[in-house]
Amino acid sequence: NGAPAGLFQLEAGLQSFHAPTLEAVTRRTDLDKLCGNLQRLIAPGNVHVHIDLIAGLPHENLEQFAHSFDKAYALQPHMLQLGFLKLLHGSRLRREAAAYGYRYADIPPYEVKGCPWMDEDDLARLHRLEDALERLYNSGRFRLTLAYVLGQTGLRPFALFNGLASYLHTHGVQTAGMALDAYTALVQDYFRTLPGVETARLRDVMACDSLASSG
Repeated sequence: NGAPAGLFQLEAGLQSFHAPTLEAVTRRTDLDKLCGNLQRLIAPGNVHVHIDLIAGLPHENLEQFAHSFDKAYALQPHMLQLGFLKLLHGSRLRREAAAYGYRYADIPPYEVKGCPWMDEDDLARLHRLEDALERLYNSGRFRLTLAYVLGQTGLRPFALFNGLASYLHTHGVQTAGMALDAYTALVQDYFRTLPGVETARLRDVMACDSLASSG
């Protein structure tokens, strides 16, 4: 608690909260105890904590991954990283890929392209969600906005990020290289369509976020 801010950075490779998935990748742990310890580390605000989730692991479909995402988000880490399973040479999952029914790229980093629990469309959706997560949450530029919208709508975090990603995809928006102001305008356009969100209040919290992160 007394360490100077920024002295320590910790990364927790949770990967999943789905018990059969953790069993399949031999990560046996007491999740309640682990979450309690992470909350104690995050609460003082002086230790930078990253939490990792991995999409495409055995026995975790999109709905179960959404549950893992929501539980990880609730811990409010400084960064919530969404990674995608790679079947690296020498790994057990690479050796058992055929048995699990994995399809994966034949060039490095050998990312999974589909499996019995997530098809190509599911993984493509999660890649779009990852972009929204990086721009909205991990950037630290929209923290007040996210708290307001989640509180007003009652949406779960996964549903909110997935909804925004789907909205942009449906409208043919390519976010790569997009300026922050343009992206912010699109976010505002989407959020103000959600039930319970007041346009004036949304504008105010987004302005506060902008001022807090400028410079």
